[in-house]
Formats: sequence, structure tokens, C-alpha cells
Amino acid sequence: MVKHRLLIALLLVALTFTAHVLALSAGWIWDDNDYITANQLIQSSDGISTIWMPGATPQYYPLVFTGFWIEHALVGLEPTLYHLDNILLHAASVLLLWRVLVQLGVVHAFWIAALFAVHPMSVETVAWATERKNTQSLFFALASILCFVHAMRATRPRARGLHIAAFMLFVCALLSKTTAVFVAPVLVCIALQQRRSITPRFAMIVLPYFVIGGALGLFTAFIEKAHVGATGAEFDLTLIERVLLASRNIVFYITHFVFPSEQIFVYPRFAINASSMTEWIAFALMFVLAATAVRDWRRSRAPALILLWLCAALFPALGFFDVWPFRFSYVADHFAYAAMPALATGSVLLLWSIVRSFNGNPRIVPCLLGIAVAACVPLSWIASDKYAGVEELWRDTIARNPSAWLAHNNLASELLEQTSDAGAAGDVKRVEALATEALEHATIAYMLKPDELTHASNQSEALRLLGKFDDALTAIDTAIATAPNFVEFQWMRGRLLEQMGRLDEARAGYMAATNDEHALSIERDARRSLVGLAVQRKDFADALLHQQRVVVLSPRDADAIANLGALLNANGDEQGARREFLRALSNGGEFSSETAFVTTAVRYLRLAISSPLSPDEMQSAQALATRMAAGAPGDPSLRFIGLALELRAGNVAARLPLQTIEHDARAADATAFADEIAAFLRAN
Repeated sequence: MVKHRLLIALLLVALTFTAHVLALSAGWIWDDNDYITANQLIQSSDGISTIWMPGATPQYYPLVFTGFWIEHALVGLEPTLYHLDNILLHAASVLLLWRVLVQLGVVHAFWIAALFAVHPMSVETVAWATERKNTQSLFFALASILCFVHAMRATRPRARGLHIAAFMLFVCALLSKTTAVFVAPVLVCIALQQRRSITPRFAMIVLPYFVIGGALGLFTAFIEKAHVGATGAEFDLTLIERVLLASRNIVFYITHFVFPSEQIFVYPRFAINASSMTEWIAFALMFVLAATAVRDWRRSRAPALILLWLCAALFPALGFFDVWPFRFSYVADHFAYAAMPALATGSVLLLWSIVRSFNGNPRIVPCLLGIAVAACVPLSWIASDKYAGVEELWRDTIARNPSAWLAHNNLASELLEQTSDAGAAGDVKRVEALATEALEHATIAYMLKPDELTHASNQSEALRLLGKFDDALTAIDTAIATAPNFVEFQWMRGRLLEQMGRLDEARAGYMAATNDEHALSIERDARRSLVGLAVQRKDFADALLHQQRVVVLSPRDADAIANLGALLNANGDEQGARREFLRALSNGGEFSSETAFVTTAVRYLRLAISSPLSPDEMQSAQALATRMAAGAPGDPSLRFIGLALELRAGNVAARLPLQTIEHDARAADATAFADEIAAFLRAN
């Protein structure tokens, strides 16, 4: 028996990896930057504690961010491990689902788990690193349910420990994603399926699941509205419209699971109109389905319990609570991931019931299910292709849903980001091609949804890159009119005006971009631009003021600290400049390039040879000079610096080779260099 179970488990894991193997080569997409690639908390050594503070992360799912923190510590931002862990969690959930169904005596438990393992609806969750919250939450949820099932059958001393474990696993599921609230009603469904009485003792055991699940669920709903941005006209639905939306969503997920023709990252957003009779079709279907399940309760509890399970798992995304993605679509495959076990169970049991009602050969059921599982595997491969990267994702979405304004907007943003690399490489033609296509998609996005504030800003940036400055200014002014307090647009306007030569207006735009204490990255960029304008005016005092703020905002940015040193030097503060150059070289930050490091090192050393240094700093300066000379052994200026430090340290034997370098410099007509050496020798 153990060997048989092991073989089944290995087969289920093999099916899971076969269906999702392409996810291993998936890249970073969409909001992976907020969760992983640009999230400083998971990339800092002390971020692990901050992760557990509410408000520190985009959503309060601390167990998910803890996992990301560990993965980043192991592999950095190489995505393979993140995707492998998603596959492993999905496979673990498949095994847990199988064991739960076996414990409950559900027929065809293997085929239900196999269908869940390979169904293409799961691809969006498994291949998208950010949706770790889905795979991890369902894993803990199913583990909690399995512990609870064992506790129901255990003796009282052992049951107590199992119930504690089940509840703790449930809490872990909620701290991964609050869609795990479905566990509480499912526990009641299991008791009813096992024909157990709902005793006061059972009610007291289950009550904490409802309380903590409801509390954290409401907290997530608050976060969606107050911080994520689930507000606006898109969410102004009446109660009747929300009921109709919920019915339509449930019907969509059922039909989409049974007939998985194609998976679209952004499905078309259907309209909800209570005055239209067609809008009531889904509601009528759900009413008939529920009425039939209630009617057949005495004969079979399965239909009603599966329907309750399905509705509980889908409830957070049915429309009774506002979630930000409703702005562009009411449905998404990852919304239904927690409900997929219920969908798989219902589909398999319905097929079994149909075959049995027609007195068919029961052996045909595994054959049909085998065909369904085999058909799902290539569909999952097809669904996986688009997750190779951001551009592939949005192009695939536009091809399947041309009305997806989000896809047009985000593709425009991605193309505009690519212009930076093309510009750095000096590829003018590619910059023009990318900007032209970005303008096309930004314009389509604007036509589809003119009140979305980033559409006009993308238009402005594309027009700027194409040299159409007046049109770009009109577009960014449109964006600012839509969102006057969005400081990034003020910075973009300042940059455009600077490029147009309207420097006073540019400065005003940059200053306006420094007024949001929550947009520190924009303030940093604006301050850098203000430094550039001040340097053009030769107002080094003003430049110094803004550069000091840049360093406060980026304390580990070696380039920023070095630039502060250069400005201090320009203002005549050589000691302050030397101090900042040394800080840039020694605080552990990274320079943008080797050239930036070398330039800063030379600037520091030139100041060091004429400054009083402590013994420790002298030792550090000499070590740096030796390192620099080793990198350019024929450079006379670096040899001069090294010998000058030796002379300052008390090595009088360094004077003669310094005089030789001076003599050689004069012979080579390097008069300024020779004069510099002579001045140093006179002073020392």
C-alpha cells in the first residue's frame, strides 16, 4: 500500500513538472518589480524584520516576502529558483489535494488531483513569480485542511495537537494570501460531507477560523482601497450589479475550466447592466444550479458542498469587495487558483455521475479523464510561452485582447524603457523605432481609456524622444491636468523644458517634483536635474544644496557621494571634498562604472597628498595608490601620487624619484604636471 501511494505521488509530481516545465525559463513580468526586482526590503540584509511591519510591502503577505528575501539571499535576481519554488509548491498542493480527497473517500481522487496539476488555468499563477502568494497560500490551506481531517478522526489527546497544527497552518496561509479564508467554510463542508453533527464543540473549534479569516480578509480589502488604489468610477456598482457580477464570474470560471480554449493575461472587461435581460442569464443559471443542489441534498450532498466550496474559494474576487485589477478586468486565471481544486472535483464527479446515470461502463471514466489530462499538458505549454518576459506578455495579451488598455499602456512603457539601452549604445534608428511604436500603443491606450493618467505621459515621453517637443509638452500638460499632484509628471515636464532650453520653467518643474515625501525616487531624480541646472549657471552653492539632499536620499550611492565631493571641491572646501571622496570609496556602495571609481580615487588621492592625514588614513591612501598604480603601471601621474604619499609618510628617499618624474615631465613639455610636482616638493 505504501509503495502504491508513493508511485501515485511520484506520478502526480511528474505530471505537474511536465505541464509547467516551461515556467523554469520564465522571466520577470509586470509587478515583479514591486515585489522582487526593485524591492529594497528583500534585497537588504536587515529587510527581513521590516517585511513583517504592516504597510512596508505592497500587500501584507509577510510570509511571501520572507520567502523572496531568502531566495534573493541565495541567488539574487536570477529568476529560475523563484519559478522552481512556485512549481514545487504547486506540486505539493496537488499531493495534499489528493490526500485530502482520499481521506474523505472521494472517488477518482487521483484524477481530480491530476487535472488540477496540469490544467492551463494554473499556468498564470505558477509561471508568475509574484503569484507565490497563491501557490504558497493554497499549500498551507490544504495542509491545514488535511490536518483538520486527521484531527476529526484522532483520539482526543492527539486531536488537540492536530487541531493546533491545522490552525497554525491556516494562519500561515492567511499570511501568504487572505484568499485562504475559504478554509473555514470548507471545514464545515467536510463535517457535513462526513455526516457529522455540528456540535457546540465543533463550532468552538471552527469559530477562530472564521474570526481571524474575516479580520485579515477585511484588512486586505482596506489595503486594496486605501493603498493599492481600488477606488474610482470603475468600482461604483450597486448591490444588484455586484450580485450579477458575482454570478457572471462564477459561470465564467466554470466554463473556462471545462473548456480551456485559451488563457489571456487580461480578459475583456464585460459591462454590468442590470436593466439588460441578458445580464440575468448567469444569475438564473446559478439559481438553478443552487436549487438543484438543495433539492438533491438528501440523495447526495456532493453538489451542494462542491458549490459552497467553489463560492467560498472565489468569494474574494467575485465583486463584493473591490480589488484594483477590476479596473481593467473582472476575471483572471490567478483569481481562480484557490478554487481550482473545487472546479476539478466538480468536473470529475459530474463526468462520473453522467456516465453512471446512463448506465455506461464505469471504466470509460478513467479513459476520458486520461484524455482530458493529456490534452491539458500542451495547452499549459502554450499558455506558458508568454511569460518569457514583459514584452512577450503584453504582445500576447494585445494579440488575444486588442481592447486591453493596460496591455497597450504597459507595452508602451516597456518599449520606452528599452530606448535607454538603445540610446546608450548610440543606436539612433532603434531609439526612433521603439519610440514610434511606443507612441502608437500609448495613443491606443489613451483612446481606450482617456482618464488613465499614464497614457498621456507615455505619449509625451515618446514624442520627446522623437523630437516633437511642443506635442510632448501638450501631452504632459494633459497628464498633469488629470493628476496635478503626481510629481513624476512635474519632473518629466521639467526635463522636457530643459531640453527645449526653457531653463527657468524647467527649474520650477523640478522643484514641484520635490514636494511629495512619499515619492522619494522622483525627488532624487529631480534634485539631480536641479544640480545640473545649477552647474550650468555656475551656482555651485545651489548645486551643493541639492546634491546634499541627493546623498540623503541615496546614502549608498557612491556616484552621488563622489559628486558631492566634487561640488565641495568646486566651492573651495578641499577637506570636505576629501572626506566625501573617501566615503564614496569606502562605504560599501557601488560605482556606476570602473571609470567613475578611478576618477573618484584619483580625485581623493590628489587631495590626500596635500592634506594632514591620520596614520590610518595615510595607510589606506597608500594602499589605494598602490592598487591604482598596479592597474596602470606606466601612468606617471599615479606614480607621482604614490611617491608623494611616501614622502608625506616620512620616506625621504621618495624625493629623488619625484625629482626625476619632474625632470622627465619638463623634457616631454608636460609643463603643468611638472609645475605641480615642483610645487609639492617645495611644500614638503
